[in-house]
Amino acid sequence: MDQHLREILMIGIVLLLTIAAYFFMRRAGGSPIQNMQKLLTGVLGAFMVLGGVAKFFDPFTSMFASQIALSQLPFPALSAFAGQAGEISCGLVLLAFFAFGKKFAGTAGDKVFYLANGLVMVIMAVAVYVHLHPDVPAEVLPFQSKPPVVTIIVMLLALLNIYLRWKSSRTIDVSRPGFGRI
Repeated sequence: MDQHLREILMIGIVLLLTIAAYFFMRRAGGSPIQNMQKLLTGVLGAFMVLGGVAKFFDPFTSMFASQIALSQLPFPALSAFAGQAGEISCGLVLLAFFAFGKKFAGTAGDKVFYLANGLVMVIMAVAVYVHLHPDVPAEVLPFQSKPPVVTIIVMLLALLNIYLRWKSSRTIDVSRPGFGRI
C-alpha cells in the first residue's frame, strides 16, 4: 500500500500544480486554444519532471532498474541515464514554455516545443515496450499495472499538445494592430 500512496501523492502534486497553473493562466489572457495548450504543456512538464525525479528515490530506483534489466534494453546503464535525464530535461523545457511561453515565440521556439513533445512521445514509446515485454512483471511497473494505459494517454496528450500549438500558430489575430495592411 505504501507504493500506491506514493503514486497517489505524485498524481496529487500534478493536479495541484495544474489547478494553480489554471489561475495564473486565466490572468494572462489568450485564446481558448492557447490556454488549453499552455495548461497541457504545464501538466506534461510537471508529469515528466516528477517521473524523472522520483527515480532518484526508492522504491522507484529499484523498480526502474528492474524494468531496464528485465526488458533487455541495450546498454542498461546508458538506457537508465537517458531515460531519467530525458524525462527531467524534457519536463523542464515544457515547464519553461508554460512559465515563459511568450518569450519562446517564433520559429526557433516552435521547433524546441515540437522537439520536447516529440521526446515525450519517444520516452513513452519505450515505456510501452517495457510494459508489454513478457519478462517484465506488473510489480516493477508504475501503478503496478501491465497494460500501458497511462503511458498511452501521455503519448496522446503530447500529440494533442503539438496539434494545439500548430493550430494556435495558424490562427490569425484580427484584433492585432495593422491586421489587413499590405
